[in-house]
Amino acid sequence: MPVIAAALLAGCSSEPVTPAAEPSTVTPAQTTTAVAAPPVTVTVTAPPSPVAAEPEATGPCTDSDLVVSNKPLESQGSEYRLVLLFENNSARACTLQGYPGADIVNETGPAVHVERREQIAAPLLTLQPGETAVADLQSSDTHPETEGPCPRWGEVIVIAPNTYATRNLGVGMPLCKALISSVT
Repeated sequence: MPVIAAALLAGCSSEPVTPAAEPSTVTPAQTTTAVAAPPVTVTVTAPPSPVAAEPEATGPCTDSDLVVSNKPLESQGSEYRLVLLFENNSARACTLQGYPGADIVNETGPAVHVERREQIAAPLLTLQPGETAVADLQSSDTHPETEGPCPRWGEVIVIAPNTYATRNLGVGMPLCKALISSVT
């Protein structure tokens, strides 16, 4: 009986009993998993400069810029002609103007010296790498004073316009009067 009395006392308490809450339905919130995007390469090109780059100034050809050679010796009657070639073998453009220097020499030294003339009417040439300018060296096998045959021949030595190095071409020409054209 003591147990029954305790149960009755509990049921008669003055406080109301709160009914148990009904179970609520909770929907879990949707979770989003972020996926990393692959890296993107961005190329930025600088806008063109408003001021155009100045071209590199073209200077005179130097001895080391030029290869000097010749075509085969030509002759017609008593006149001989040697076409001289001045090729720009450098990596830059250079200018060439005027008359080459030339000597026709033998074992005793210069026998015919062809003077370099003034450049007044000579064109100014700009030779790009690999380009060639030409000049003509002419000589006669007729002696200018006696009108007889020129008694000796010698080898041709050339100096390109605006330069100082002598180039022996290994070609013979008559040792009587000679003249040379400007480079073209």
